Amino acid sequence: MTTSAKVLQVLGLFTQERKQIRASDVIDLLDTSPATAYRYMADLEEAGLIERSGVGQYVLGPTVVELDRQIRINDPLIAAAADIMRNLSDRTGGTALLSRWHGRKVICVHQTVGRFSPQAVSYERGRAMPLYRGATSKIILAHLEPARLRDIIRHDAAALRKAGLPASFGALSAALEAIRANQICHTAGEVDPDVMGWAAPIRQGHTLLGSLSVVMAKDAPVTERKPIPDQVLRAALRIEGRLEQQPRHSESQGESK
Repeated sequence: MTTSAKVLQVLGLFTQERKQIRASDVIDLLDTSPATAYRYMADLEEAGLIERSGVGQYVLGPTVVELDRQIRINDPLIAAAADIMRNLSDRTGGTALLSRWHGRKVICVHQTVGRFSPQAVSYERGRAMPLYRGATSKIILAHLEPARLRDIIRHDAAALRKAGLPASFGALSAALEAIRANQICHTAGEVDPDVMGWAAPIRQGHTLLGSLSVVMAKDAPVTERKPIPDQVLRAALRIEGRLEQQPRHSESQGESK
């Protein structure tokens, strides 16, 4: 691992539970010497990626906010999807979520809110979510290549079982094939107890990028639910059509991990 990569590992220490870090966290969690930990943090502070919030404490810095704005403005996936998602929310009444996959995590990068949206949705923008629960994530899992599924089983079998999924390749493949055959993944209460969702994969050519989903409260009017699977699938295909008109990167974010 390069020095730059090791420095950037410090940013990965920030979580929803760990909002601030100290040099001692870097030493303990990354198994570095005190001198190395302080050097890493000094480099990140100089770049504006972290800043002091108290004596010996650091939070994420203003450069992170600048980078987030650049993502929202320049991400070709968001550009291709934004107005389609707005229309999807208006028609279905649900919250439309656009998510990318990253290793064994799924991250919402854009969302639009509809009239039957839940009061709270765990898939909020920028929050990393597990790959094994909820329509938004499971539709991505269903379209991963066999080699990646084998790697997941090898390294994350306990998490699969906890999510109610098989931890053997044959059984998992069969369960995911059923989702692929249906084209849409529908779940209810797997992530948020009072929320149901429908999701379709998003590809650029043969490259899996993530998913498009609609989530809404379980008590939304029944008459509003019937067209949702078809509308989600059609919207996803429209986004893919726009992406095909854009220059392609050699790898997606997910595939580069």
